[in-house]
Amino acid sequence: MTSKIIEFEAARGKSPPAHDQRLHPRLESDDRLFTQVVLSSEEPEIVGITLACTAVNLSVGGIQFRTNAPVPAGSLLDLWVDVSNRPGKFFLAGEVRWSRPTGNIDDKGQPEWFIGVQLKTGAATDIVDWRDYHANTYAR
Repeated sequence: MTSKIIEFEAARGKSPPAHDQRLHPRLESDDRLFTQVVLSSEEPEIVGITLACTAVNLSVGGIQFRTNAPVPAGSLLDLWVDVSNRPGKFFLAGEVRWSRPTGNIDDKGQPEWFIGVQLKTGAATDIVDWRDYHANTYAR
């Protein structure tokens, strides 16, 4: 006897999500941030560009954001994150782990991209304050 059950994702034409490799819980966000490409061996011509971005989610170890330019995996970034419920900005550094199109076009007609960044520890960054911020946020 054949089953009449149709998998929801298959019916929508999408494959089920891959195994979630996140190490930390995420906070949904729409905070503004800026990022500058510090190193990109795949596309050296983008080194030095600064992008205005919108956060999608934040965690102790990473940030997902939306912007109007692709940034290749492996690129190193400096990030300035302005969290709305806290004064000041966090200065962070990270590595792009993945980049994919959102399927949307911004108000200037540019395609938008999702970028996933793994944050790195650095002496000149606010990573300790970032971790404290997240520890206090999850403790509430």
